[in-house]
Amino acid sequence: MDQDLFDDSSWNAFCDQLRAAGKQILEHAPADNLDRAEGFRYLSRLTSHALGRFSERPNPMRPSISYSSPRIGGDNPDFLYGSCTISGQQEYLIRGHRHEAFNIGIGSYYGGLGAGKGLQCAGYLLLSELEVNTDGSFEIQVSQTEKAGNWLPMVAECNSLLIRQTVLNRGVDVAADLQVSCLAEPEQNQPVPVLTPQAFEKSLQNAGLFVGGVVGQFLHWTNTFKERSNEIHPTDPSLLAFAQGDPNTFYHNGYFELAEDEVLEVELTPPVCEYWNLQVANHWLESLDYLDYQTHYNHSNAKIDDDGKVRLYISCENPGMDNWIDTAGHRRGCISMRWIKASEDRTAVTRLLTRAELAQK
Repeated sequence: MDQDLFDDSSWNAFCDQLRAAGKQILEHAPADNLDRAEGFRYLSRLTSHALGRFSERPNPMRPSISYSSPRIGGDNPDFLYGSCTISGQQEYLIRGHRHEAFNIGIGSYYGGLGAGKGLQCAGYLLLSELEVNTDGSFEIQVSQTEKAGNWLPMVAECNSLLIRQTVLNRGVDVAADLQVSCLAEPEQNQPVPVLTPQAFEKSLQNAGLFVGGVVGQFLHWTNTFKERSNEIHPTDPSLLAFAQGDPNTFYHNGYFELAEDEVLEVELTPPVCEYWNLQVANHWLESLDYLDYQTHYNHSNAKIDDDGKVRLYISCENPGMDNWIDTAGHRRGCISMRWIKASEDRTAVTRLLTRAELAQK
């Protein structure tokens, strides 16, 4: 900073970044009051998350798991997302107990959403790949050098652990309990330096870059899916390259756009897999209110027809069919489908029907 006394220039620059992100929201918002209001709520959620993440400066020597991740990129209603700041220069020990979690995925990552090369995965483990004690407890060593037993590799650039717990019955099943410890020697455990104006200015810059980058990145996803409305296709690898998720997952996406009397039928034949789901999200790729509305189905609760196929129905109002996915008042939005640990990748078939046509089937 050139100025002798810290002034409002850094804050004004941050506000300009938010203003630019808001312009992106407005330029790409449908002509619908609900979609537009959700767009600016999305922007406020991202801003709140970014300020907390970048201005509080968590100490990688004293790691702590946060479960406050915002809804981004078609987040899965069956997943409990956690994140933890680490340093690729250190080594860590994860202690956990699975309780009633159906699965747990833990990855070491570097980079970040909306920045540079995006979010990149260095290593990833699933619960099914771990040595777990009979009481459900386990330990994982995290390091650059290989360790015996459960080992999660990372690289020098790693800055975070990302956790995806699959909880099939949210609010009922007990999620896994996880703790992360840094294995550094006591003399290495230095406190976070006292705040400097330069550090705070940098945190504001990073927060603004995160918000603008995430808005732009996932608007590109939405606009890509919209090109073939009411269809579902494998996700373009070029999109996933900047937001690497679970490497054991086949991802598919689409976009629904329905008139008041229309229903989108989705027909699929799930492969042999550990888990699958299909969900809807809003225009901004935020999961909908899955606690009060049936906005998704997975392998454990979807009804399978006699021919071995699963048929799901996306609409604003109940069409009187099994596997109704409620859009919670949305006439348009995104669709996500996942196969995890699948024997093969398979696509879904969609049909746009009126209620009258559906009733005649």
